[in-house]
Amino acid sequence: MSMKLTVSRQTLLKTISFVAVVALFSAFVAMRLTAQNLPQKMQSRALPVRTTTITIEPGYYARRSFTGRAVAGRTSQMAFELRGTISAINVDLGSTVKAGAVLARLDTARLLANKNQLLAEHDEVGATLNLATRTLKRAQDTFKQGHASAQRLDEAEANAISLKARLKRLDASLETLDVDISKASIKAPFDGTITARMLDEGTVVQGGTALLELTESTRMEAHIGMPPEHALAVKNGAKIELRNGHRATIEGATVRSMVPVITGQTRTMMVTFDVPANLVSSGELVSAIVQDWQETTGAWLPLRALSSDVRGLWRVNKVLNLQGDPYVSFENVQILYSDSNRAFVTGTLSNGDIIIADGIARLAPGQRVRLDQNSDKTQG
Repeated sequence: MSMKLTVSRQTLLKTISFVAVVALFSAFVAMRLTAQNLPQKMQSRALPVRTTTITIEPGYYARRSFTGRAVAGRTSQMAFELRGTISAINVDLGSTVKAGAVLARLDTARLLANKNQLLAEHDEVGATLNLATRTLKRAQDTFKQGHASAQRLDEAEANAISLKARLKRLDASLETLDVDISKASIKAPFDGTITARMLDEGTVVQGGTALLELTESTRMEAHIGMPPEHALAVKNGAKIELRNGHRATIEGATVRSMVPVITGQTRTMMVTFDVPANLVSSGELVSAIVQDWQETTGAWLPLRALSSDVRGLWRVNKVLNLQGDPYVSFENVQILYSDSNRAFVTGTLSNGDIIIADGIARLAPGQRVRLDQNSDKTQG
């Protein structure tokens, strides 16, 4: 008897389970039928999106950056032309000097002694010449009167001529000595800063031995190597911007020259710019940003409007209208160039297409959208 009750109870449980499953399935089918009968507008919620309108352009300016260094317009190794002992150095490392300032001197005691000797000899010859001139005058007078021979007159004339020549030679020697005395001082050839000091007072130097290095402070140059096509473009007036080592724009920089020789290792041409001296320091890195025109059809888009796709392509979300309802459609593009916050792309986009500019992670093909009133209707 108990066995029959157990079997009946199991049969009852199976029946109840089957009825429950059938009820759940019927409810699910009813829900699907109800959803299919609802209007499309009730099946998905329209998401608000920000958009931008495509403007097709014939090309773009690509920013190309090249780096070089700032150098002084002139740098001179200062040295004495003569051999001698350094008696004074009036500047030190870092000193700022004006053109014509005396930087260093040699001991000129020997030169001054030679000059005094030549001056004494010059006075002696001058006095002798004065006497010879008077003697010649008397010889000419007595010769006219017949009281002197021709030989005597010739000797007086030769003596006067010889003394005049000797006096000229002494004048030339004094001029040469004055030049040597002036060469015993080093003067600044231009305004600048002392950037090196190699020797000190008391050193005996040979002519040409470097003593000081003077770097010009009123004019600076930037030497930047560029590929030939960009160097020629800059020479012909291409847009260019120079920045110093702090990334600050250098105002007033101009192209000075271009060396039309391609170096073997870097395959670049050297372009020289005149740079205001107060904006850069010698040896500082300087960047030249060239606006390189690329002629190709495409459009600018915000970077946030792009997402990666397969085979190296990128994807944008284009807004299409179906019976007045905006929805999302994917479109493939190729990035040709990008900068900090936008990219120039090419593909099957057309002028006037509306592209979703932000919030693309939450979108799917066919997703209904609602255009934000603050959407950017201009190029990206």
